[in-house]
Amino acid sequence: MTRHPSIFATFSVIMFVVCFNPPVPAPASEPNIAKLSDGFKTMLTAVDSAQLELQNGRPAPYKSLWSHADDTTLSGGLGGTIERGWEQISRRLDWVGTQFSEGTNKIDRLVSAESCDLGYVVQLEHLRFRVPGQSETSTRDYRVTMVFRRESDGWKLVHRHADTQMTKQSTK
Repeated sequence: MTRHPSIFATFSVIMFVVCFNPPVPAPASEPNIAKLSDGFKTMLTAVDSAQLELQNGRPAPYKSLWSHADDTTLSGGLGGTIERGWEQISRRLDWVGTQFSEGTNKIDRLVSAESCDLGYVVQLEHLRFRVPGQSETSTRDYRVTMVFRRESDGWKLVHRHADTQMTKQSTK
């Protein structure tokens, strides 16, 4: 079995070795979003808006923010395999759009940083929605990490990992 380094390890090496410009964490009293470029801030605002569209059954705006490169990955909050490459991710996002309607969300951005042509966010997402065809409201809470890359046409999403493991679990 071939082992591949995690995208996070690769991201760290690129951020520190290639760019020689690691992001400096903001003091606790200072939100680190102030340290981001206007272009990256604009991308994060677009992602937040497009995610709301996805949670209302409209995947097109969210899909437009993704890179179409072969190294793009999605480990979605609804489980399943890790999708790799634009073709698989596009199909997965279309399917995700069929799982939600009447959605609202609250996003708690914990960390965001950028350096050179890479950026990332770590956040909590709290969703309220209806499953299409059902009358009751559902909720989901996700831990999310997203990685972005600046491409020729601007910032693009290249990796998203979301899970629902909001409580610490013992190995016992």
